[in-house]
Amino acid sequence: MAINNRNLLITGGTGFIGSHLLHKLAEQGHNLTVLSRNPQNRVIPYRPKLPEKVNVVTGDILQPQSLKQALAGQDAVIHLAADYRVGLAPTRQARQHMYQTNVIGTSNLLAAAQDADISKIVYMSSTAALGETQGALLDESHRHNGIFRSYYEETKHIAHELVVKQQCQGAPINIAISGGVFGLGDNSVLAQTVNAFLLGKIPFQIATTSTFQLCHVSHVCDGLITLLSPEIVRQNYILAGETFSMPELFQMLSHFCGRPSLPAKKASSLKIPAWLMDKLASLGLTMPLSCEALHIMDGSSYTYSSYKAQQQLGWSAGYPKEEFIEYVSHLATQLSSAKKDVA
Repeated sequence: MAINNRNLLITGGTGFIGSHLLHKLAEQGHNLTVLSRNPQNRVIPYRPKLPEKVNVVTGDILQPQSLKQALAGQDAVIHLAADYRVGLAPTRQARQHMYQTNVIGTSNLLAAAQDADISKIVYMSSTAALGETQGALLDESHRHNGIFRSYYEETKHIAHELVVKQQCQGAPINIAISGGVFGLGDNSVLAQTVNAFLLGKIPFQIATTSTFQLCHVSHVCDGLITLLSPEIVRQNYILAGETFSMPELFQMLSHFCGRPSLPAKKASSLKIPAWLMDKLASLGLTMPLSCEALHIMDGSSYTYSSYKAQQQLGWSAGYPKEEFIEYVSHLATQLSSAKKDVA
């Protein structure tokens, strides 16, 4: 069968990365099926609309029977579905949902794919699953030291190890390990922070030396598509962009907006407010700060080398800093248009 005419199931296809990935796959002529808990909810603000001829089926990675039906007749699977929330309120319900989605859902999918004799699985992991690097640029072989700064990090680590185990036992899995991803249609903490800054709603920043990596969603999608290749068998590739810190990002935003730099506050001075906000969040209220968010900004680094992907796949992270400013410019235009519509 031609590589550009395969039957593909995508979990998380209506999410941020998935919505961009679908268009690239459709352009290559693949027959696409998207697993969705709510097939009627197909239009998400600022995210690409689903391409024409995409088959959207009702299903849930937590419902094995729906996975069995969705996998029938598929050649390959791209598993993107995940609960990605950082700064999570420490409630049992929130943690249970994240564990169920990121760990149990992944386990269900792998089992169903094995039963359906799927010939290729591409799993979307995260550098968070590999853990902190203490400032070094490490590779795919690095393993977590067991210090988790968020529950997302912990569940992605558990899921990653589960996938690696299946891979080592012969499952046809390729793993894409991305750092932070940005682009239109994102609704992560980073995107919310950028929007809040543009609206003038962030009065200060937290003093931190923590570093992480960012890459535009388009380049990450290119890497995911490459991992569908029949020639790439049971391989893991880091798809990480350029290294940033939050102070650096805020400086870029200040320069873009022509504003003075935000004053910085020590994380230690915010521990009590964060604790109180966690208590309010447990009541269902949305809070701008959490103890988990402070923990993330403790000076740790999550920095990895994409050398293997660059050399073996010809993959490129593009120009993250320039693309981030272009992304911010698009967001600013959208916010300006929204204000005019309200007026």
